Amino acid sequence: PDNLPDQAELPPEVAEQALQSYLDNHYRQTLDEPLQFLDGKIPRRAAKTKKGRVQVINWLKTLENSEGRRAASQGQKPYDFEWMWRELKIDNLP
Repeated sequence: PDNLPDQAELPPEVAEQALQSYLDNHYRQTLDEPLQFLDGKIPRRAAKTKKGRVQVINWLKTLENSEGRRAASQGQKPYDFEWMWRELKIDNLP
């Protein structure tokens, strides 16, 4: 019918909180899964070697850049990946 809305609208703060929760869960799982970007290594394990750490840093930067573009295009605040840097113990590298 023509009188139905195209899609249900959530208040922006509710939508942002739902996205934050989804991404938190998604990335927590991702830290323990083999990733093609890391030559099939698990991020937690890869971050413990010199070569793997470089790959993990590049992966995180790619995630941050991609998320920054997505958020900007939608007028939203980008997801904060800082906790992942700390979790992988690469947040204090020069």
